[in-house]
Amino acid sequence: MLGLHLLLAVGLAAYADALRPLGVFAAFVAVYLALRLAIDLLGIRRYLRRLELGTAFALWFVGEIFRASVGVARIVLGREVAPQPAVVAMRLARRDERFATLLGCLLTLTPGTMALDYRPESGLMYIHALDARTAAEVEAGVRAIERRLLRWLDAGAPDVAADGTGRDTT
Repeated sequence: MLGLHLLLAVGLAAYADALRPLGVFAAFVAVYLALRLAIDLLGIRRYLRRLELGTAFALWFVGEIFRASVGVARIVLGREVAPQPAVVAMRLARRDERFATLLGCLLTLTPGTMALDYRPESGLMYIHALDARTAAEVEAGVRAIERRLLRWLDAGAPDVAADGTGRDTT
């Protein structure tokens, strides 16, 4: 559905003679608004929910990268700052190697942290933090990323009823 959304946005931007990045972005938003109006008619509630959560996650994560960059710059440029590096082991909420890989990549992209290893049999991920006053502080930051990422990834999955059948309640 995202491919069709992009194709419609590029087509609209070309039709409006605005085939530039900002024009395609504006057309993407216009197509999104049109799809939002026809959400029940087209049956695309899951797609739009995932798009909204994905956009919110991306914007939040860019903010986290900026905040972490400022923290690392303060450590590197500060005169009296003594960083306390540490390796923290934490059990992930989901024992899935694909999820662990994605979370590890996001952690490594964040300045000051790096995913070192993941043990699928125990669900433990080892994370190096440049400045870790306590393990709980590092774990809280990782849990924030993990919680938002799971919310986004699980947005399109149908809920599982008590009888084990999948049903969509969105």
